[in-house]
Amino acid sequence: MSKKKRILFVFTGGTINSGYNQNTKFVRPNEKTFHLLHNYIKKTFQDPNIELVFREPLGIPGEDSSNIHPGKWINITEVLSKEIKKGIDGILILFGTDTMAYFSAWLSLCFPDLHIPIIITGSQLTLDYKTEDITVNLSGAFQVVCSDFPGVWIYCNWKLIPGNRAHKARASHPDMFIASNDKAVDFEPELPQQNQKEDSKSQREYHPAKEIESFLHYTTQEIEAIYEKVEWLMCVPGLKPRIEVDKEIICIYGFGAGNAPSNVLDFLASYYQNREKPYIIACSQAERDTKKPEYYESVGIATLAKKGFKVWGQLDYPIEFIHSLAVFSLLSSPEDPALILSKYLEGPYK
Repeated sequence: MSKKKRILFVFTGGTINSGYNQNTKFVRPNEKTFHLLHNYIKKTFQDPNIELVFREPLGIPGEDSSNIHPGKWINITEVLSKEIKKGIDGILILFGTDTMAYFSAWLSLCFPDLHIPIIITGSQLTLDYKTEDITVNLSGAFQVVCSDFPGVWIYCNWKLIPGNRAHKARASHPDMFIASNDKAVDFEPELPQQNQKEDSKSQREYHPAKEIESFLHYTTQEIEAIYEKVEWLMCVPGLKPRIEVDKEIICIYGFGAGNAPSNVLDFLASYYQNREKPYIIACSQAERDTKKPEYYESVGIATLAKKGFKVWGQLDYPIEFIHSLAVFSLLSSPEDPALILSKYLEGPYK
């Protein structure tokens, strides 16, 4: 007799777990919707060959994803790590869409070689407004998570988006995510099984990544003190920058190939002339293509390397991945975040 598949459902909140309050006229996660959704999942996906496991790492009913910061990412990661060690064949996470791409990028860093699927899904519309937005995503995501389709993915509107490439491109339409500089996968449930071997990937023993073990024991205060050392500087014409001294990584959200106004680069060079210099990640508001922040002499962000800064380029990753990577590098390699940055990004420039 074949062994039952164990599928982990993780509830975190978000619109998928929200309802409209007639009194306050606001939408927010609530217990009524949580129990409706929980019961729907148990009834719809019950199968004699599948064991459903439920966890609520952020409590019931969970939170709006706009409030789910890196400290809570780690709370969820700890739950996932423990359950994978016990033996799980797939993980389906219900999450809010606003910061889902940041969280999927984070999980792609925490579980880079995982042999089972981690699928994240959610909805733009609430269960009491447009039921099908939730039921369609849940049904498709469940098919994926029961397959042998490993890795971290966002499932949305019939598409699978790589976890480290996701970008939320629409504010309210159900087709909300795009694959930044990559392609979405039209998932066919029977496809992954075609190449299955007797030595199934799902049977491999799970060994947690060293980077995860290094920060799971941190207190909430320690985590917050670390991730607050990441700063974002968004360039707009006429910007007069202001930077706090104790930042360790500054992500400059520039233009085009990875450029910033020369007054911004001059300010940073002057401000940090006699201070410990932060790491710089050169990014661009131009989403497509690989960035080249060393291309232009006066405005290229990588020219800061000539003034003693360590600078990395965004390549063609989405901004969501860059932010999660910056946080991950400080948490997992506090003595030398450059080791992690250099693993994923171009640089440091000379």
